[in-house]
Amino acid sequence: MRVRDQQKRWASCDDKGVLRFNWRVIQAPMRLVDYVVAHEVVHVVHPDHTKAFWARLGALMPDYERRKQELRRLGGRLEW
Repeated sequence: MRVRDQQKRWASCDDKGVLRFNWRVIQAPMRLVDYVVAHEVVHVVHPDHTKAFWARLGALMPDYERRKQELRRLGGRLEW
């Protein structure tokens, strides 16, 4: 895991399973930080946004869609 100053992403997961998190995400409420972390952890098993990816994320976090939308709305107001 690495923390970086990413310009356009909250986080990412590379093909080796290295998770990179934008330091700015910590400005969001913890429930949204949890969504970002869960999203990237699922990418370790499912590298693309396939149905299997979303099903696994939904099993871990049933309200992920609400959190995802909330992060989109809030994102522009956080310090970039």
